[in-house]
Amino acid sequence: MMEKRKFFCAHYNEDFIRRKKELSSDGFKDSKDIEEVSLNELIELWLDRKGEEFTLGYYRVLNPALKRIRNLYGTYKVSKFTPMLLFEFRSSLKSEGLSTSTQNRYVDIIVRIINFAFQQNVILVNPTLGYEKAREKNNEMFFLDEKEVSYFLKLMDKKYPKGHKYRWVYLVYLMSLETGIRARELWGLMVSDIPINGNKLKIYRQWLGNKYSRPKGKEARFVPLSDKLRDELISELITPCKNQFKDQVDSELILFRNKVGDYIDHDNFVKRVFKKDIEEAGFSKLRFHDLRHTAITLMVKKNIPMPIVQKIAGHKDIKTTMRYVHIVGSDIEELGNSISLGAFRDSSES
Repeated sequence: MMEKRKFFCAHYNEDFIRRKKELSSDGFKDSKDIEEVSLNELIELWLDRKGEEFTLGYYRVLNPALKRIRNLYGTYKVSKFTPMLLFEFRSSLKSEGLSTSTQNRYVDIIVRIINFAFQQNVILVNPTLGYEKAREKNNEMFFLDEKEVSYFLKLMDKKYPKGHKYRWVYLVYLMSLETGIRARELWGLMVSDIPINGNKLKIYRQWLGNKYSRPKGKEARFVPLSDKLRDELISELITPCKNQFKDQVDSELILFRNKVGDYIDHDNFVKRVFKKDIEEAGFSKLRFHDLRHTAITLMVKKNIPMPIVQKIAGHKDIKTTMRYVHIVGSDIEELGNSISLGAFRDSSES
């Protein structure tokens, strides 16, 4: 936790430290009129109270945005932040060619900081009420078909063969394409999570970059685990890990780990490994999250009933799962009448 704060605070100048000291232990002692407080003061209070909850990934997004916001509006009194000013800020970002999602993210940071100050009774009025985000186009969903999946896995199997020190990279791809597991859930897996026998992997936590939390859907779930994947995880990762860290119990051993036995940094993995691998395979548009899309799409194509696909994917709302039906053009009634499911049926049972 201390390393995270050091990482973040290094991006701010001495003024941040000075102003932080001027705040009382509870922030501002009394509520203030919005004519009295600047955005910089609220930013400092927000970081002081909420910063410990942020992941390193969020910091990477937040730092450049806050730097720009401070330069443009840091000294502005909060009274100036009307919906019109926020709209003008968004328009200026749009004129620079920034995407709608980026525009919304930058403006949302300002709104979030001011909302927090209002909720904490730091300011008496919230001047951002009435502001609406720009509508974002649905992100295009990419996925591989069965032949492309087979080709990609064969290519990666050859690049990272059994016994190779980076064999775990191939197993990351195989697990993602077989189970549809989310990245945060993947990196949060421990040695103790992998069953020695059976074909069910229980997902009950995710790694946020600095701490564990419950999965996105808030509930534990089971995903299918093939004999091939399970056996390779045991032979290539689990057994060597136990031999290397003999003094630690299974619940403390990370399944996918870096050279020093610590957690994998997802952004670093995507930049240094994944992007090179997909370019080599000819799938340059593919994002890591699209491996999950691919896994769920293939489940739908295999006529697995939607409630079971929903459970495996961890979708809270089945409407999210139904998007994949429309993508592959499957008939819903046919899915409902699907027969034998093998390991998938077992994997949905708690």
